[in-house]
Amino acid sequence: MTAAPGPASSSAPPVPNQVAECSYEFLLSEILQWVQRDEKRVAEQARQVQQAASGQDGSPERNLSPNNEEAAAVMAAERSAARIERMGYDVGYRLCERLAQHRPLMGPGSPSPEGGTASADASGNSNIDVNAPIIMGGGGHNTVMDPKTQLEAVKFLCKEFWTEVFRKQIDKLQTNHRGVFVLKDQELKWLRRLPPDEESARVGAIRILAFPCGLIRGALANLGLSGAVVSCDFLADGKTMASCSFNIKVK
Repeated sequence: MTAAPGPASSSAPPVPNQVAECSYEFLLSEILQWVQRDEKRVAEQARQVQQAASGQDGSPERNLSPNNEEAAAVMAAERSAARIERMGYDVGYRLCERLAQHRPLMGPGSPSPEGGTASADASGNSNIDVNAPIIMGGGGHNTVMDPKTQLEAVKFLCKEFWTEVFRKQIDKLQTNHRGVFVLKDQELKWLRRLPPDEESARVGAIRILAFPCGLIRGALANLGLSGAVVSCDFLADGKTMASCSFNIKVK
């Protein structure tokens, strides 16, 4: 006869809570839809206030021409993208702060250890080895970094930060060593579910990419590059919408 098992030992390590990666994709999708609905609500309220101030009735046929409706839709889309990017900025700043808090820092003008890891192409741009050793630097958020230290910050973004968010590194990093960087991701997981060769998918991708653009800006701001301008382009080949590039220009 076997004795009944006793209570579990209190010294056993706790089981970590885990969340499926698809949950973040669903959450991002809901955030995008919520922002879009909210911006439409704000635009409608502004239209009603304008009509009341001008003494017109609430008939959309009388007060909104097709050109005005199209302009209002464009403005709402731009406000939505800006709002989503601000959310990404906040997340990127806080996440990078946690990831980089124990890394050694270099001040401006310090020598960079990555010498020999870049190879220039015919256009003068360099292909950077993102697997090379990383030494962070910057000396504060208002410090003007030298080009080599800027490169170290972007390499940290491509390797440590991108792996934490997407479980993979940036596929390719290029720079002209004058404050311009191009980050290429051949399979961004947030875009994998979009159908190729559809205009609606392209519009949806632009909305989605506003968030990682904000992530990049926030991470770079935490690393000392608060004046970075980030834009995104598609590298769609007709078979997938998941290929994209992020263009960074440091002022």
